[in-house]
Amino acid sequence: MQRVIAMLLVLAAMGWGTASAMVFGVGPMLGEPMGLTAQVFPSKGIALVGGVGYSWWQDTSTQIQGDLIFTGHNLTSNRHEEGAMAAYMGLGAQARLSGDPGNPTVRSGLRMPLGIIYMFPGNPALGLYLEADPRFNLGTDQYLSCDAVCGLRIYWGSVGD
Repeated sequence: MQRVIAMLLVLAAMGWGTASAMVFGVGPMLGEPMGLTAQVFPSKGIALVGGVGYSWWQDTSTQIQGDLIFTGHNLTSNRHEEGAMAAYMGLGAQARLSGDPGNPTVRSGLRMPLGIIYMFPGNPALGLYLEADPRFNLGTDQYLSCDAVCGLRIYWGSVGD
């Protein structure tokens, strides 16, 4: 798990070199899991998303997740006046920690986030998103499941048109 976190940090740091085209956002995610999320757009159409949350549905656990997101074409005609709306999909990983804090059970899974995001115009901008996350759980108990979240993020930065 430390390798996954280190890899996500390296990927995020690679994007910091393009600060003129960088957009960074943070905010809460509500649903399954509930927690905090951060998103960075190192270039137009690509985003790195990370989150930490608490799962309350089937297995109460703390979840850590990271995704590489590919954002589609802007669905609004003038993003400076109307805001920007786009559909997205991606690939990622998730680790779930449950049980005794001294001896936690760690489970992992592969994710495929599918969602839609709307960013209101302005800087900082407010962004709303709705996302479904089909997941293939790895390990001895392999099965398919799905998480669903919605939330908002406050974004700083600008992206070229």
